[in-house]
Amino acid sequence: MPRPCCGSWGEPMKTLVTTFGALLTLASLGLQAQAGKHIDCSKAADPKACEQRQQPRAERERKQRDMHKNAAEVCKTRPAAEQRDCMRVQMCQQSKDPARCEDNARKNAERRDLVLEACKDKQGPVLRQCLREEYKKLPPLK
Repeated sequence: MPRPCCGSWGEPMKTLVTTFGALLTLASLGLQAQAGKHIDCSKAADPKACEQRQQPRAERERKQRDMHKNAAEVCKTRPAAEQRDCMRVQMCQQSKDPARCEDNARKNAERRDLVLEACKDKQGPVLRQCLREEYKKLPPLK
C-alpha cells in the first residue's frame, strides 16, 4: 500500500490561515496608528488653511453632497441643455468664494471641451483611454 508523500493538507492550511490572520491584524494596527496622526498647524505657512484640511473628511463630503442635492433640486425643471450651467451656478453660489468657483468651472469647461474635441470620433474603452491621455497632455490647473 503506497503512503502519501506529503501527508494531509490540514496542518499546512491551518498554519497558512493563522499566519494570514496575524498579518491582517498587524496591518490593521499600523493603519489605526496612522489615522491618529496629528499635524501642528501653528507652524504651517497658512495655519487657517491647514486647520481646514484637518477637518474630518466625512463632514466635507456631507456638505458637498448637500450642496449638490440642493442644486439638483433647483435645476431639475430646467431643460437638459441648461442643466449643467444651472448646476454650476447653484453650486458656486453656495461655495465660500463664488467668483473663484465660477473661474475654476469656466477653466474646467474649456479643458473638457478641448479633450472632447480631440476624442470626438472614439467610443467605449478607446474613448476612455483617449480622454485619459488628452487630460495628461494638458497643463495642471492653477
